[in-house]
Amino acid sequence: MRVSRLAAGVLAGVTTLTVLVGCAGEKLQALEPKLELRNAAKQLGEAQQAGFTIKINGSADDLVAAAKLDAAKSGEKTDEVSDEDAKILRQLFNSSFTIAFDKAGEGVDDDRALFGATIDGVAGTEIRVAGKTLFVKAPVTELATKFGASADEVKTLSEQTVGAAGGFDAFFDGKWVSLDVAELTELAESGAGVPAQDVEQQKALTEFSTSATNLVEGADIVRDENDDTHLIVTSSTAKAYAEVKRLVTALDNEALADTFGAEAPADKPIVLDLWIKDGTLTAAEINMLQFIDGATGRVALRLEVTTGAAITAPEGATKLDVDQLLGSTPGGSFGGLPGADAGTDLSEEDLAELEELLGGVTPAATA
Repeated sequence: MRVSRLAAGVLAGVTTLTVLVGCAGEKLQALEPKLELRNAAKQLGEAQQAGFTIKINGSADDLVAAAKLDAAKSGEKTDEVSDEDAKILRQLFNSSFTIAFDKAGEGVDDDRALFGATIDGVAGTEIRVAGKTLFVKAPVTELATKFGASADEVKTLSEQTVGAAGGFDAFFDGKWVSLDVAELTELAESGAGVPAQDVEQQKALTEFSTSATNLVEGADIVRDENDDTHLIVTSSTAKAYAEVKRLVTALDNEALADTFGAEAPADKPIVLDLWIKDGTLTAAEINMLQFIDGATGRVALRLEVTTGAAITAPEGATKLDVDQLLGSTPGGSFGGLPGADAGTDLSEEDLAELEELLGGVTPAATA
């Protein structure tokens, strides 16, 4: 299934939504929409605690139809939307993600973070970073069976993994487990041959901020005459496409760059809806179907903002044994994991996959 235009739309939407933390300006009291937006973004950026819930609203049928329309335009059989593709697209409407931060002290070492997910109706997946420790829990069995694994397969995997690494029995039981952030950082920097990504992540934050500011400064912003809290931001597909492509180029991310074609989509208006109440940004929403020519209906990527709360370390978490997980072998091989021979180093492909997993958002950066 071809997802290039859909992915570009999502990326443009997410980039635009980063105005929530990317735009800063002087503390102005005027009620002009653009100035009000700057104020709200600045207030959010200075918040000690905040939370964000990301979800998709609208019609699943409209999203599937848009994906099929986009695939049909390519004329390639490999781009056809299968029943399995359609099923995955529909599952998005039954999923949501929550991100929160808590500046618990004066320095960055005190910062805490939370990531939670409801995946196709299955709640309970959560990651927290607090006190230089990463805490994780997930309804592993329920998720595995939800996506097609048999009870016997889950049991076998659990038995193999539990036998290989201390603490995984608690993880497979859906309980909290913990990992020391320093150990994970050391793994990223040396043990698995993967460089730490602090510099790259700081660059990403800077570039996101630049893109958000560029998009908003070049947009028309008006207030909904029927709802004083609702601001309507209008830009264009050409501006959004150019800005997201600039962002991807600046980040030198080949995986993201592959989602963009050589030509920009046809230029037409795109609309972002924002809600600001009492000077506080409460929600943002963008219709992703705007980025697919000929698509009709509404499938909105929605971000809801909360005031946040203190993020604490969960009690009773079981510490995972990282040394046992990796296996005490030269080069940081995964000799302790099921299916891995002790003393066998990771292949270049394994390292690349691990770099992608650990390099995107390292615990140290999240914290």
